[in-house]
Amino acid sequence: MKSFIIGTLALLVLAGCSIPKEPRMAFGKKCSETSNGQVAYSYVWLYSKSDGLEADKDTCKQLDAVESKEK
Repeated sequence: MKSFIIGTLALLVLAGCSIPKEPRMAFGKKCSETSNGQVAYSYVWLYSKSDGLEADKDTCKQLDAVESKEK
């Protein structure tokens, strides 16, 4: 019963995830600017080999500048 509940929860959590056809992973803090001007960051990125990774370390400077102004 316990494994059924864990499996069901895992399926619900992963239901919105889509894995590209040729996946690649990148590690380390990288940032990406969204369409509405916000900056999203992550330490693990999953991206398509053909499209490439849009996130980079330079975009994180925008995030660091905003955080330093808030303090």
